[in-house]
Amino acid sequence: MRAINCRTAALLAALLWAVAGAAGAEDGRADARTVASAQEFLRQVLPGNRYVSTMMSGILAKAGRDGLRGHFEPLPVIVDSDPVAHCRSYLVAGIADTWLIVRDPARGDVSEAGLAGLVGDDHVGSPDGFDFGSIRALRHDGSRVYLRFTGGQHDAVLYLEGAEMAQRVHAALDFLRRNCDASATTGF
Repeated sequence: MRAINCRTAALLAALLWAVAGAAGAEDGRADARTVASAQEFLRQVLPGNRYVSTMMSGILAKAGRDGLRGHFEPLPVIVDSDPVAHCRSYLVAGIADTWLIVRDPARGDVSEAGLAGLVGDDHVGSPDGFDFGSIRALRHDGSRVYLRFTGGQHDAVLYLEGAEMAQRVHAALDFLRRNCDASATTGF
């Protein structure tokens, strides 16, 4: 086997880098995928879609544990997904018109309560935004994207306008999850 000198190695590395860059540029995404561009994509596409927060999923889970069936009607509409800082964005939905409807299947009783009155606010979502690095599990199914945050027991759910958009939102969230996770710098 013949040894490669430094100049040949540098030339080979530059050639490989150029080929990889050209291949990635063919799909138009090679230079566009950054934390800022992913946050901007979410800022553009999430408002107007529906959202069930982790807290809301917890309410439905508690109802289920008590033998009840619950749902929200209508699902809250996302009103703000603006970036707050690098790796941090708002995910805020209006709940002023959302009702929690709980049915007791054994007795047939139905109870309704305004969600805003129950939680004491017209919105769900952190006022400080959330850190994308805190997403610990992420999946999509049809037009829904499920997010599980650090320490959480329940998923937040994004209800999007279609499966193709859900796939794109999932890809952006996964990119942000991987690039904003502080533990990723450990190599594991």
